[in-house]
Amino acid sequence: MHSIFTQMQKMMLTKTSDLSLLQSFYGTEIFPIPDVLNIQGQRCLNGSVSIEGNKVSSVTMIAASLLTTEPVILKHSPDMLDHLVLCQCLAQMGADVTYMEQTLQLSCRQVHLENSLPVETFNSVHGTIYLLPTLLIRHGWVQLPRNQGGCNIGVRPIEPMVEVLQMLGAKVVLGETIEASVPSSGLKGCHIQLNLCYGVKNNKFISSATKTALLAGVLANGETVIEGAYWGRFIIDLCSFLRSMGAQIEGEGTRCIRIQGVTSLHGTHFTVPSDPQVLSTYIGAVAVTGGQVHFQQASLTGMDVEVAAFRSMGISIEQNADTIVVICKERLRPVVLTTETLPTDVGPIFAVLMSLADGPSSLEEVIWEHRFGYASQLRYMGGLNNEHQRTLYCTGVPTLRAAPVHAPDLRSAAALVLAGLSAQGTTQITGTSHLVRGYANLPQKLNALGANIQPVFGDLA
Repeated sequence: MHSIFTQMQKMMLTKTSDLSLLQSFYGTEIFPIPDVLNIQGQRCLNGSVSIEGNKVSSVTMIAASLLTTEPVILKHSPDMLDHLVLCQCLAQMGADVTYMEQTLQLSCRQVHLENSLPVETFNSVHGTIYLLPTLLIRHGWVQLPRNQGGCNIGVRPIEPMVEVLQMLGAKVVLGETIEASVPSSGLKGCHIQLNLCYGVKNNKFISSATKTALLAGVLANGETVIEGAYWGRFIIDLCSFLRSMGAQIEGEGTRCIRIQGVTSLHGTHFTVPSDPQVLSTYIGAVAVTGGQVHFQQASLTGMDVEVAAFRSMGISIEQNADTIVVICKERLRPVVLTTETLPTDVGPIFAVLMSLADGPSSLEEVIWEHRFGYASQLRYMGGLNNEHQRTLYCTGVPTLRAAPVHAPDLRSAAALVLAGLSAQGTTQITGTSHLVRGYANLPQKLNALGANIQPVFGDLA
């Protein structure tokens, strides 16, 4: 696959560009996306690979660039579809956007709302919804399509974001579009009790609500307190980014975040931390194939739960400076996990490891009601699993066998790639275009470590 930005930015990331070009060029010779991956399994992985910047974190950072008129420079910015779509939206509204050598430069000085954003493009990824709070703060009024983007793994409610904005004083009208306005006195900081609204356990509501409160609260009048805040890595990253722009935030990584509103934010040069979901995927790849791999530009910060789970299964993980060394030489041990604490996006990766573990394992999914779309595909490959309510039970087998399978969503696609790497024979996976939304050149990087993954395009699939 070619770089998304480098192949298309001259045509697309301009103030006068037509958003229909996204559909015209995406999936063509300019930026080919494989319809199918053929994976020859049971090849040991060795070598080194760099881990890209955090996708989820940088999506909200791109949206947050609207909170200043000064340039924002994101180093170690990942090259993937969600970012292209967001940058295209900003360019359509007048922003200057350039991307080169993993550095994204954004200047939103001339952004205006005269040009509407086409629904199809806006809804093609979930991350565009975070333009709602930032455009609202920037202009005092905004009307956007009602976003339905993202993987089909469950209902993605917009109401938590709306309720947070309303608590801060915004007027929001929900219909076929989302229309929001700020009173003449501006937004006012308040006590947002997400734990009372949505409960104290992990759930799908608190992540978007926390990000919205942060993006809107940094420029609100007075103090905003978020009780029951989401604590994950991308919240920590977003707070660090906003603080580099002059925001006053404390408490990220805990269930209580305090924001003291400021009158303005300035530009920043910020390095996007490595992506824990991507790193977990590569660790999983080593685990199912064996070998030793060094991961560059990587960090285990904020990955305590994932690392503990990997190590409990028998995987050696050690960090020296910004290099992580992963070794797996023996059959995996079984484990019991829940996305109450484990990030939901890495659940499918662990499900593949559980399928090969020496004994019974289980994975409880508390966030997304349709997350187990990959489970039936693993059964086609000889995996022994069954679903009961919100838990996947796996009995490990010594090896999986190759079969034609289909990836229904992004994380399922990554999981099935790992299953193919471990299987006897050549596995054919359809639905692999999902990968471009969350990984920068995953097949190519795995091939550099010793895998044999062949993409198949268009009519050849």
